[in-house]
Amino acid sequence: MPRDSPALPGSGLVLDRNSTIPLYQQLYEQMRWSIEAGQLPAGTRLPATRTLAKELGVSRNTVLVAYDRLLAEGYLDGRVGSGTVVASRKPARDEGASPPRPAARPELRISRAATRMAEAAAYFTPAHDQLRYPDRPFTLGVPALDQFPAKVWGHLLLRASHQLTGALYTHRDPAGYWPLRKGIAAMLGLMRGVRCTPEQVIVQPSAQTAVHMVAMTLLEPGDQVLVEDPGLQAIRGALHSAGVRLCPVPVDAEGMCIDVGAERYPDARMAVVTPNNHFPLSVRMSEARRRRLLDWARERDGWVVEDDYDGEFWSQNPGPPLHQTDAEGRAIYVGTFSKILFPGMCLAYLVVPPDLAQVAAAVQRATVNSLNILTQAALAEFIDGNHLARHVRRMRGIYAERGEALVDGLRAKLGGFVTVTDAPPGTHLVAWTPDDTDERRLAQLSRESRLRVYPLSSFADEPDRLGRGLVLGYAATPPEKILSGVDRLAMVVERYTGSRFPTGGRDVRNPGMRRSI
Repeated sequence: MPRDSPALPGSGLVLDRNSTIPLYQQLYEQMRWSIEAGQLPAGTRLPATRTLAKELGVSRNTVLVAYDRLLAEGYLDGRVGSGTVVASRKPARDEGASPPRPAARPELRISRAATRMAEAAAYFTPAHDQLRYPDRPFTLGVPALDQFPAKVWGHLLLRASHQLTGALYTHRDPAGYWPLRKGIAAMLGLMRGVRCTPEQVIVQPSAQTAVHMVAMTLLEPGDQVLVEDPGLQAIRGALHSAGVRLCPVPVDAEGMCIDVGAERYPDARMAVVTPNNHFPLSVRMSEARRRRLLDWARERDGWVVEDDYDGEFWSQNPGPPLHQTDAEGRAIYVGTFSKILFPGMCLAYLVVPPDLAQVAAAVQRATVNSLNILTQAALAEFIDGNHLARHVRRMRGIYAERGEALVDGLRAKLGGFVTVTDAPPGTHLVAWTPDDTDERRLAQLSRESRLRVYPLSSFADEPDRLGRGLVLGYAATPPEKILSGVDRLAMVVERYTGSRFPTGGRDVRNPGMRRSI
């Protein structure tokens, strides 16, 4: 029996036998374009000449001529016994490659839904961009990857792959893998006080997808949704792509000002909030404001979507989520594992009221359909084996240490320029700056110094109400790198202002919310 080729089949190469261009030239041009465009990266193994000739139904000489020319021009490397691979060195031909375009076609027409999603991409760009360099100081939205129990996770993945049965290979439950849904329900009951059954848990690829799905399920295009100002841009993007109207509502020291939102937007029927650790101001919604928000939802026959942002890390004993005090089934709880474990996990979840569970599963089937079963099975074991609980407990202490390191560093190096409170619970803080600070210029200078610094105004619809500040993450960076980052930030500020600042600093609570609403 002949040995199978380790190279990918080349049967996708199309040769026009009616063309006046020789077949070897057509083959050469197609392969050259694929290499120049990066479609065939360096090291890609190509089929042997005999194999490719058989797949294309041409003589071996046709393939040989094309290969020899590509070899001569530096596009390919060929060694006896090793086959032919795409070369890693720069080819002799130095022309830009671009995908072939239709010869003649009117301007591209896309649907309104696609237009909304393209517009929403602007909200997601900063979040996606920050994941490219997660080790840079002050990165937001990335947990302590250096502390993740990678060996345990790898072992569970391997074990899950070995234990997959025929039924699991074809698992397509749109609501998610049942043992994982049971594990999430148990985890939420013990860790967060969320009262739910596994049937109410709908596994999602991300928190943004979850919010998008809820809006599509419960609202019509053009309906009004209250969002926090300032607030998470990714949530705005998820809602915008669903076609609903975003209605920014100011946030004060007690959380979203729901009475202001109710007066400004009397037709709104949904509010999306981060009540347990507001992003980016790190305030916890007061009990009075929580009751008022649920009353508003009942009065409007509406909904409250609770994004439990950093709720697990609020303190050694986090307070209960809004969902726990919801007696009428108006609150929908959203959580994610990407910020607890690692962003590439791509698993989140919804907790919906019992009468919404079947509808949510049906919408999920028509959109996401199903998620990777191997990752879900490993995560179910990770939860069931108490690895998640241990990891969260460890991270609370580690994040507290890293937050304190950042606060101490800022006070020591930039105390005359920024105002910081004690490190808030969670994974980020706001360093308040003078009111005339050009935050975006300061952030740009920081990026040039390989720092991740975010203008507070970039998260706000009404930035002048807040004051000026820089949002700094600390979860992903060890203390020694945090202090190094503060040193670089001090140099950036000196470059921006033209002067150094004395040590020490004002300790003011929520200075940016000093203005009345």
